[in-house]
Amino acid sequence: MEPVGMGRIFKRSEGRHGLKYATYLGDGDSKSYKFVSEADPPIYDIPIEKLECCGHVQKRMGKRLLDKVNECKGKVYTVDKKIKGIGGAGKLTKAAIKRIQGHYGGAIRKNVNDLEKMKKAIWAIWYHRKGKHTECGSWCDGFNKNILPEFVLEEIRNIFEDLSSDNLLKKCLHGGTQNANESFHNLIWDRCPKTTFVGKDRLQIAVFDGTIVFNDGEMQRCDVFKELGLKVGYHQKSGFRKLDSNRVTAAEKQIRKGNKQKRAQRTIMAVQEENGDDSYLAGGH
Repeated sequence: MEPVGMGRIFKRSEGRHGLKYATYLGDGDSKSYKFVSEADPPIYDIPIEKLECCGHVQKRMGKRLLDKVNECKGKVYTVDKKIKGIGGAGKLTKAAIKRIQGHYGGAIRKNVNDLEKMKKAIWAIWYHRKGKHTECGSWCDGFNKNILPEFVLEEIRNIFEDLSSDNLLKKCLHGGTQNANESFHNLIWDRCPKTTFVGKDRLQIAVFDGTIVFNDGEMQRCDVFKELGLKVGYHQKSGFRKLDSNRVTAAEKQIRKGNKQKRAQRTIMAVQEENGDDSYLAGGH
């Protein structure tokens, strides 16, 4: 259903807007992109380029590392003594994976439109875990408290090679994500849950109302009520203003650098607490 809808959006773009959509931003397994890029006959006389959602690409790093830990659970390594697996204290913990994933996302977003710098920043993460800090960014304090054993680094090296390939990173040079889309979808599903079947009329109302609020805020709904012949009272306007104000305040709070760092630290501490693992706390090495 989604690919068909996307096809309609692309096919009507020239007639309705006088535009050709030359790029498509989506996650890696998007069937919709294949539908529009391989349409027969072609939608446009130009190819449609695939761009990756940087948020989804960042999550790939975390998933690949977790998968590698599970894959190597029964593997035995000999370094002075026999060590089983690459996960756990002193090796690749969930907290370490969270940090690596975050630094990987940062390397992409901080080097928009510069492929070589992006690749260099990604490999700096791997070398940081090896104890080499010459290429590290501002996130590194230069100490070796979080280094990983050599056998762990060799196991995850191919993940860094895959996720720093030119083919992938060229699709991430824009630095964008699907976050705006997902926020919009949340507004729709708040009004019309996906878990309950509804008719076309209710779904359309949910989409129209969600679009108004997403683009112009709750106050814009007052115009709809007026068109319907409904009187908009003081308390209703006051409530809408409050909702809009809260939305702006929450957005501003979200982007403050200090709060972003605190959220990341809380996430790491929560994972450590869950695992009973303090190997990445200050003084843990």
